[in-house]
Amino acid sequence: MDFAAFNYYMISEEDGIVVNKVDDIVLGYEIKCKYPTYRGAYLCNVLKIQLFVDGKEIPEENLRFDVNGKSFLMEEITDQYKEYWFTGAKAALRVIDENGIAPGEHKVKMLMHHKIPYTGYFGTYLELDGTCEKTLTVK
Repeated sequence: MDFAAFNYYMISEEDGIVVNKVDDIVLGYEIKCKYPTYRGAYLCNVLKIQLFVDGKEIPEENLRFDVNGKSFLMEEITDQYKEYWFTGAKAALRVIDENGIAPGEHKVKMLMHHKIPYTGYFGTYLELDGTCEKTLTVK
């Protein structure tokens, strides 16, 4: 099975980039993403996520990962052995940035290092690096 084919679906084009505000105060923005295989997985299988917007890497401390109505710091994801990211379910990568993002189009790149949970026979898992890059519009 060639898992690389699923990388294309990691970033959701139809959702674009959404600016997060509370009472006209900008908190940042978010991008929707999907797990890049034909099966879901527990979050502990996601070993690292990196996000780049217009070529600039977003620092891990400025990222939050939202799935199933819950929000996690990036450093917490590998401990989430009870939280399942279902096939086709969209998670949100939230960028904390009081400056928000300029209107218009932006190049977004997502990298995910993850393991395939059902390949863990004899204690060794298949680990993959998924990459997706798309141009998204601020909604």
